[in-house]
Amino acid sequence: MSWLSQFFLNPGFVLPGAALASVPIIIHLLSRLRYKKIRFAAMEFLLQSDELNRRRLIIEQLLLLLLRVLAVILIMMLLARFVLDPSRMMMLRGATTHHVLILDDSLSMRESDGDKIVFDRAVETLEKMLSQGGSRPGSLRVTVFTMSEPERPLVTDRALDNALLQELTPRLRNIRCSFHASSPTAALRAAEDVLSGDGGISPRVHVITDLRASDWQGDPEVAAALKSLDSIDAGITVVQVVAESSDNVVVKQMTADTFGVAVGVPWRLNLTLQNHGTRKCSDLRATVNVDGAALPVNVLIPDIEAGEEAFVSHDLMFDSPGQHEVEIRLDEDALREDNSRFVVVEVTDKRAILLVDDEARQQDAEYVSAALSADPQLTGLVTEIRTSDVLTSARLQTYDCIYLLNVRELPADATELLAEYVAGGGGVAWFPDDQANTTWYNTTLQADGRKLFPVLLGNVQSVAETVLQDEQTFQNPVFVTHPIFAIYNIPDSPFADAVQVSQWYQTAVELDEKNNKDESVRVLARLNNGDPLILEHSLGRGRILTFLTSAGKRWSNWPVSPAAPGYVVMHLLMHQYLQHPIKSVESRDLGELLRFEWPVSEYTESVEMFLPTDPEDTTADSFLRLVAAPVRQSVNDSDKENENDVAAPDASIPDDVDRLAVSVPQANRPGVYRVKRFRLDGEGEETWLAMSVPTTESDLAIADVTAVEALSETGHVRVIAADVAGGLSGSDAGREMRWLLLGLLVVILICEQLLSLRMSFHPEVKT
Repeated sequence: MSWLSQFFLNPGFVLPGAALASVPIIIHLLSRLRYKKIRFAAMEFLLQSDELNRRRLIIEQLLLLLLRVLAVILIMMLLARFVLDPSRMMMLRGATTHHVLILDDSLSMRESDGDKIVFDRAVETLEKMLSQGGSRPGSLRVTVFTMSEPERPLVTDRALDNALLQELTPRLRNIRCSFHASSPTAALRAAEDVLSGDGGISPRVHVITDLRASDWQGDPEVAAALKSLDSIDAGITVVQVVAESSDNVVVKQMTADTFGVAVGVPWRLNLTLQNHGTRKCSDLRATVNVDGAALPVNVLIPDIEAGEEAFVSHDLMFDSPGQHEVEIRLDEDALREDNSRFVVVEVTDKRAILLVDDEARQQDAEYVSAALSADPQLTGLVTEIRTSDVLTSARLQTYDCIYLLNVRELPADATELLAEYVAGGGGVAWFPDDQANTTWYNTTLQADGRKLFPVLLGNVQSVAETVLQDEQTFQNPVFVTHPIFAIYNIPDSPFADAVQVSQWYQTAVELDEKNNKDESVRVLARLNNGDPLILEHSLGRGRILTFLTSAGKRWSNWPVSPAAPGYVVMHLLMHQYLQHPIKSVESRDLGELLRFEWPVSEYTESVEMFLPTDPEDTTADSFLRLVAAPVRQSVNDSDKENENDVAAPDASIPDDVDRLAVSVPQANRPGVYRVKRFRLDGEGEETWLAMSVPTTESDLAIADVTAVEALSETGHVRVIAADVAGGLSGSDAGREMRWLLLGLLVVILICEQLLSLRMSFHPEVKT
């Protein structure tokens, strides 16, 4: 009976059905024996006249018998559910079936399944399919790979036999589910590449997956990949290892206004949580771990409605300088890996801000300094007031941001250094006064490739001295919604109306919605008369804020009462907004292969890396010594923006310069990594890299089976449950012929009735 299971889903009906197929033959033979032959003279004449039609009658009788036998056989095949397997027919020519098995090891497969995870059930299903398929050695070939690494198959085009099973089973049991987000598209494309170059075989693709809706529905690339497999006549079986959707809450995002803070200064952490479920989540709590130790106070999470997000802020303080690892961890649920996220904060004794003021008494700088660092113990900020000569003598990267107050003009080398500082991520705030050389502002600072000033300066405008006592003659700023204007954007805030501007620079070109052709320049505040007052634009990775009035009280009452509170808060927020990216810390999601690249003039080829501990594998590497390899490519490549360069690109490095690069395939789990590189003088420099799991796998809703099967217009995709999945030599190797057999049965029954009607006797009825 086992050989019948290769062709029928219900082999128990085959032999009884074959026996029933003999019934029409027996009836036919018995009908010919019912009459006793008696010859007499009158019949001889009739027999002679019928001799001419005898052959036709015999053929019709045999044809009628054949139709009735076929009808019984087709009914038997329908009950037994016949499966057409092209490989059985091609075996006569020496061909076999090639099965490509794709094991989904994406992050969502880590969903809890009792004491195990869903991925363990998927591995068990794959082992069962392979072991049952090994009952016919030599007739099947297999290729096995994971969804996250289709380019690295576990087995490539090997005959499925006991030897392969003994080799493959231990490897499957040692596979660990990844922490990455993986789309079926790349794996299906890889399966097509494997099968399309293998002629004379019956191609089959099996995907053992949790069938998440986010992966299988609404993605045109998945549908296109399935259709491509259909073009090479490859049947696709999706083996579903999860029956029901699960509710899940995820820490979607963890951000901060800055990742650099001073000792003893509150640092605010902003959390975004999302409820991927069908019911409200209540009584959630989050634990805050700093450097691996849990803080005594938990973060209370508000109730989150189904499908909604919640936003929570939490303040921390650090009592020692250096890099500190911060982890937020929610209470465990269906997918515990996405309940944690990591960041690294650089803590220093103080944060430095450079105030450049070329006005003789530097009063404007004093007002800004008082706003930023009146109490360094409270703000953690220290200001350094200097003239513009400092731009060529100081290391600008040591400052969080730079204020340029009352600058007439800068020498060429200072301008170049300032452009490099901003392009590398530094922030600059301009406050020109009436001594500014507008020609220099409108030419040198407008140079292509290093636009340090957003607009062309016109004349200084002022309110007439004779009417200064009338408050209505002052110009009040109107602020747009922006992070630095939080105190002015509060509903019914009194601070915006308290600001009075008496002098300002008018732009040479009117900046309104119609005439502002430079879309990179944004007007953040205008005066009552419509003149721009505050502008923003960017250069490279840095931000530039431009105030067309002075920072002191000569042109406005901004730094004095009653406008002073808003002035102080605005400058504190400006520091956070303009702050130079912290070079020693970085955060990202696990995804593509971690790669570092830098110019040969920056560091040597030696790299040391400290990896986070792996609770699932105590033998995993925790320290690596790597050697970077030389590469040669342009620093202006389009993908440099997404490059894992720790240091900002140096604008002084020419194109096509020799560079060093190193890849770290071991960076495949969440946590904090410490990367240490060595400068040419031998001094080590560390970068702390926080890597968290992607949140795109957090929605655990199951895809609609009918919708997935409908992705193929020809019906070559079918979805089955893991507990009914058979071996590769069974029904999953072919296609059930139910509708074809049913159609043939209808045709045969109609033909049988028509032929019976023709052969039956119908005497004429006399009216």
